[in-house]
Amino acid sequence: MLKYWTKYYHSIWSGILLLIRMIAGFGVQKVVAIFYGPAGTTLFSHFQNFVALFTQPIQDAVANGLINAFPKKSFQKTQIVGASIIIVVLLTLSSGLILFVSNQFRQSYFSFSLENWLFIIPSILLFCFGLIVSAIYVIQKRLKLYSIIIIMQWSLFFLSVFYLDLALNHFLIFWLGNQSVFSIILIIPIRPFLKFNFKINKEVKSHFKQFLIMALTIWLSSKWVDYYVREFAIQEFGTIQTGLWQSVVRISEAYRGLVISFLFLSLYPMLSQKLAANKLQINTLRRYYLLYFLTSLFFLFLVFQFNEFILKTLYDAQYQQASNLFQFQIIGDLFAFLAFPFSIFFIASVKTKSYIIIELLSALIFVALIVIKTDIGIEILVYAHIIRFICYFLMVSSLGIKSLSHDR
Repeated sequence: MLKYWTKYYHSIWSGILLLIRMIAGFGVQKVVAIFYGPAGTTLFSHFQNFVALFTQPIQDAVANGLINAFPKKSFQKTQIVGASIIIVVLLTLSSGLILFVSNQFRQSYFSFSLENWLFIIPSILLFCFGLIVSAIYVIQKRLKLYSIIIIMQWSLFFLSVFYLDLALNHFLIFWLGNQSVFSIILIIPIRPFLKFNFKINKEVKSHFKQFLIMALTIWLSSKWVDYYVREFAIQEFGTIQTGLWQSVVRISEAYRGLVISFLFLSLYPMLSQKLAANKLQINTLRRYYLLYFLTSLFFLFLVFQFNEFILKTLYDAQYQQASNLFQFQIIGDLFAFLAFPFSIFFIASVKTKSYIIIELLSALIFVALIVIKTDIGIEILVYAHIIRFICYFLMVSSLGIKSLSHDR
C-alpha cells in the first residue's frame, strides 16, 4: 500500500485538491441559492465571469507557461518568474482598461459604489498574482501543503458567511477578498522559489508569447463570449430564467473545470516533460485516454441519472425546473470531456495556430446559433452548447491524432 501511495502521491493530492475546490465551489453556489435565489445565482455567475476576464488569461498564459518552462534547462528560473510577474501586471491592467472603455465598471447589474471598485480592483490583482504562486506549488509538488491552506481559506469563508448578514453586493466583494487575502498567505511557504529577474532574454519572451496568444484566444472565445451571452440571456429571457440556466451552467463549469485542472496537474506536466525530452510514447497516451474516457462516461451517466437530485441538493427545490436544460447540457459536456486531453496536447506542444483557429471557430458557432435561433426559447443555449462541443471535439481530435501520428 505504501508503495502505491509513494508512486501516486502527487496524483492523489491532485485529486484531493480538486475535491476541495469542488466542495468549496458547490458550497458557495448553495449559499447563493438559499440566500439570494435564482436572480442571485445569475448575478453571482456574472460577477465570477467578470473576475475571470482578469484571471483566465493569466491562468492560461502565465501559470501554464510557467509550468511548461520550468523543466527546460535552457531557461533561467529567475527570468521565468520575472516574466510571469510582468505579464500578470500587464494583463491585469489591459483587462481593466478594456472593461473601463466598454463601460463595464458602471454595469447596473451590480450597483457597486466607487469605494467598492477601489477595493475590488486591487483584490483582483492579488488574486491574479496568486495564480503564479499556485503554479509554483504545482511545479514543486507541494500540493499537500497547498490543499491544507485552501481548506483553511474556505473554512474561514463559510464560517464568516453564516455569521454575517451580507447583501448580495457585499457577499460578492467578500468572496473575492477572501481569495485575494489567501493569495498573500500562500506566498509565505514558497518565498525562496519566487526569486525573479526582470531582464528577460529572447528565448523566455518567445516562450511566453506563444502561451499569451493562446490565452488571449481562450479569453475571447470563452470568458468574453460567456459574459456577453449571459447579458444577452438576461435581456432576452429575464433574470429568473437565466438564473435557472446558470444553475446548470455553474455545475457544468464546475466539473468541467475540475477535469481540466486535473489534466493540467497530471497530464500537462507529463506531456511538457516528455515532449521536451522527445520521449512521448503513444501507447501510454492511448491507455491514459481509454481510462479517462470510461471514467468520464461513467461520471456523466451518474450526473444525468440524478440531475434533479443534484439541482435540489446544490441549490434549492425550485431549481429542479432546470432539469431538462441540465440533461441537454450533459450531452454537450460529454463531447467537451472527450476533447480536453487533445486541447492539453495542443497547449503542451505549443501548437498555437491550430489551437487559435479551433477555439475561435467553436465560439463563433456557439454565438451564431444563439443569436439566430432565439425564437426557440432559453433551450437554444444548451442546444448551441451541444453543437459547439461536437464540432470542437471533431476538430481537436482529428488534428491531434494527425499530429501525434506525424510526430511518431
